[in-house]
Amino acid sequence: MAKKRFPKLEQRRAPITQDGFQTQLQSLLRQQKYRQAIEEIRKALRVQPDLKISPSEAEIWLLRGKQEFQKKDFKQAAASFQCAVQLGLTGEVHYWLAKSLLERDLIDDAIAQIQPAFADGSLPKEYSICYAKLLLLKGDTEAVEQLLSQQVKRFPSAHQNWLRGVLALKAEQPKVALTEFQKVKQPVTQGDRPDIWQIYTQQVLQNWEAAAQKLGLDNTPKSGFSFDLKQPAYAVDPRLMQLALLQKFKTGKPSLQSMRLNQNSQASIEMLRVIDMLELIDEDNLHDAAHVLLKLDRRSTQFPEVAAMRPSLLLLAGQQAMIQGEMSCASEFLQLAQREQPFDPQRSVNLMKVLDLNEDYQELQLLITKLLKWLEREIEQNPHDWSDDRRKATLAYGYCRLADTWIAMGRERTAMGSLQTAERIWADSPEVKGRRGLVADMEGRYDDATQLLTQALEEGCRSQEVYGALLEIWKNLGKPEVALETRRRFGKRFGDLSPEADIEVLPWVDALSTGSYPFFSRLVKEASQNDPAMRACQIFVELARGETKDGQKIVLDQSQAVQKWDALLQGRSPKESVPILQAIALCLQMFAKREKGIAALITQYMLKLSDLRTEHPEAAVAYLTILALKERDLKKLEIPFQSYLRTVPQPGNALAQIQLHVRRYAQTILQDRVLSPSIEDALSREPQNPLLLLAKATTYPIDSPHYEEFKQQGFEIARRLQDAKALQAFREEEAFLSARYVQEAMPSPERFDDFDMGDLEDLLDSLIGNMLGGKVPQDELKRMLPDLKRMMMNDLPDFEEEEEDSGFGFGFPFGGFPGSKKSSKPRRRG
Repeated sequence: MAKKRFPKLEQRRAPITQDGFQTQLQSLLRQQKYRQAIEEIRKALRVQPDLKISPSEAEIWLLRGKQEFQKKDFKQAAASFQCAVQLGLTGEVHYWLAKSLLERDLIDDAIAQIQPAFADGSLPKEYSICYAKLLLLKGDTEAVEQLLSQQVKRFPSAHQNWLRGVLALKAEQPKVALTEFQKVKQPVTQGDRPDIWQIYTQQVLQNWEAAAQKLGLDNTPKSGFSFDLKQPAYAVDPRLMQLALLQKFKTGKPSLQSMRLNQNSQASIEMLRVIDMLELIDEDNLHDAAHVLLKLDRRSTQFPEVAAMRPSLLLLAGQQAMIQGEMSCASEFLQLAQREQPFDPQRSVNLMKVLDLNEDYQELQLLITKLLKWLEREIEQNPHDWSDDRRKATLAYGYCRLADTWIAMGRERTAMGSLQTAERIWADSPEVKGRRGLVADMEGRYDDATQLLTQALEEGCRSQEVYGALLEIWKNLGKPEVALETRRRFGKRFGDLSPEADIEVLPWVDALSTGSYPFFSRLVKEASQNDPAMRACQIFVELARGETKDGQKIVLDQSQAVQKWDALLQGRSPKESVPILQAIALCLQMFAKREKGIAALITQYMLKLSDLRTEHPEAAVAYLTILALKERDLKKLEIPFQSYLRTVPQPGNALAQIQLHVRRYAQTILQDRVLSPSIEDALSREPQNPLLLLAKATTYPIDSPHYEEFKQQGFEIARRLQDAKALQAFREEEAFLSARYVQEAMPSPERFDDFDMGDLEDLLDSLIGNMLGGKVPQDELKRMLPDLKRMMMNDLPDFEEEEEDSGFGFGFPFGGFPGSKKSSKPRRRG
């Protein structure tokens, strides 16, 4: 039934009028609905074949192709233009068809489409240049020369001039080319600019001034801002912009800052970056040049030279960044250089240093694994190049380094597997012994640890962590002299060049030096119990039953304290007992409330020290130091002091050393000055003794001119004589003063629990005032304070990111030097 109705309905449709259809068609064209317009034309022609249509279907296909071309749908655009050609359209459509095919790199197809139209004469004269251009793009200059000689009338005169100019350029005759291009006044095809060819040819001839004038570079303002609203020529066309940048690249003029750059052109942006990169290379700033390089699109073929230089630049930039301490950037550059080139073992070794310093342990583990596989293949393929000793040393070292990285990543079980592999290769390797020593340290087996770590260093272990762990163990065991000897023996190998210049203060001495019970107790509670003298201080704090009103003295449970101290001393050698006795006596003297029994207790431990004076000189110094702090009667000091000074070879130096000990623990000015008469007497005999002059200085307040006068006088003499002991004493004095400055500026220890940024501001104010207040006028100090605080804040650690113990450390293979751990943020060139 339905099939019979349609013909009847179709017969009833009103006939299409010419005007009505044209109105409908024009409406669709105004809305750029070209596909719908073509469908309506075809429907109308089926009903009324003699209908007159304007524009024609072929012309609408051309419009539709242009629309698709604008949307960069070049494949569909070519199909639309092909439909227009099949419907008989010629001329402009051939230009657009060729252009669409060319956008898809189908140059042969473009020539094949346009050549028949040129050959049969259907291609209008004004579009003949398109055929010649395609031949030039393909490189077929002979065909173009033949067209100019045999069919010259097919080309307008301006087109002839342009073609002859291009042919002259290809023949390396730029002067001839320039003459031809200067005759071209109008675009030869849509979008052409005759001045582009003239400027380019001027640049080929190195007529830079003439090119600059045409580009508008000679009118570029010297500053980056100008009120001139007229845009220079290069700023209005991306092709001219490229020529302007090319001129800048070749001549160095003008500056990039003064140019009005078109940031919308990708080609211009790329050239800008290349110029920026090359200028940085010229300045030997390879680091920033590499950052610019990494912004360039690697797929671009505009600058093939950049691709060629990329690996070398990344490698050199990585080395420069490493020297600058920018480990994050060094890691990025060297990893890229490594990935983009064939495997190179030496380059891998260099990269290992950087990954280690930057703490890129995952990448480091992968690199070491790859290097070990390469080594094993190399040894298997070239056994004659690898003696047994060399093979064992290299592989054992490699697996030890692999164990280090697993530990750093928290993979202890995997690390032990790598260490066992190294042990199977060479059990007596210094590197294996060093790692076994680290394991013993982690397990608390300190005797085994010190033995293994020392042996490893003696036999040539190159691990910074092994060296550092051994020093730390000796310090925690309360043996700073052994730590110092270890530094003297092995320090140079690890960049620890002058151990004598460092200030080594024992933790218990440091705590007592605060002179303040709140600070002392806080430090003691947080300290390790491995040092017996520190343990004596901890017993004192643990058995405190209460504090005085000012919080500086405590009430001690004497019987419990004596019991624990005696247990601590039991079985100790006389030499080991000296620091314990000294610590006990100083705690009592400095921080115990003077209740019944305290004075006797101090005397009891001082007598034990006195009994050791004959065999152990350090016991005599400790005894006399406490005596000077305790006694106010100079007559009671005279006999023991004179008795001691008669027994030493340098009595002036010995007296000075005792004064420096007294001043460390003194809590009053009277205690500081108790030895002043004896020092005056010694100076009358040795007026040029630098240690005595320093001791004399410490009998005055530090803000007095006398302190500065005697200290400076003594320092100049010590420096002139190169007196190592005296110079070390001056260093210790400076360190002591710095610690006191900081302590005075600090809030009470209880406030640290709720310490905030406001407290930090107050602390910095106080600290800077203490350091500079006496030396800088108040008005000047107020002016400097904001800048000084900002500088100090920049140097403070990042409290939000606490560093974790990274486990084993890392030497590095095949020679070289280990570096200290340093994390860095990458810098980026804007």
